[in-house]
Amino acid sequence: MFPASKTGLAPGPPRGATRPVLDDFYPSPKVLKFAAQFNITFPDSLRLMPGQKLDDFPIRLSICSRHVFSYYHLGFLNALEHPLTDKTLYFYAEEQQSKPLWCYVQASMADGSKAVVRHTSERFVRAALFRALNAAGYDSCGRRLDGTAGQIRGTIRIGVTQPKAILKVKFDRLIEYLSKLVAGAVPRLAGARKPVP
Repeated sequence: MFPASKTGLAPGPPRGATRPVLDDFYPSPKVLKFAAQFNITFPDSLRLMPGQKLDDFPIRLSICSRHVFSYYHLGFLNALEHPLTDKTLYFYAEEQQSKPLWCYVQASMADGSKAVVRHTSERFVRAALFRALNAAGYDSCGRRLDGTAGQIRGTIRIGVTQPKAILKVKFDRLIEYLSKLVAGAVPRLAGARKPVP
């Protein structure tokens, strides 16, 4: 039995819904079939990296050894199919073939930040993440910088919990912090297998 919606927008799951993946999110059968075919999972599969210092760096880094749909696209993937569902799935199929590593940086609205501040914080943290990946010997897509075999595969997601506060952190200090977290994440992502669609 499906629970009633917590948003109050609907009394329960839409017709044809299978199971809730996240609160109030029910992927359509088409999306579930696509996810199984391309070995893409949902954001509830992300796991926080240990050793994070939220007081000093208001971000949360999570990883998964599989590719993960972005929180931003869940509205296009639920059981009440959106006109952009097919386009979104096509985008993910292309990404699956071209990028071993997916990186998301997504800012929260919890501190009341305006859109320009959130977007600036996302760019700021994303640039630091890519520098941290470079320091570990990988490009932003998880490929080795020296051209040798071996890559990291899966998903890294950073949630920016306080966009205003993170913009006050010195860039070099943020790179140093993320480099330590990425160094811990690399062994967990290096063994991930390439999916066979």
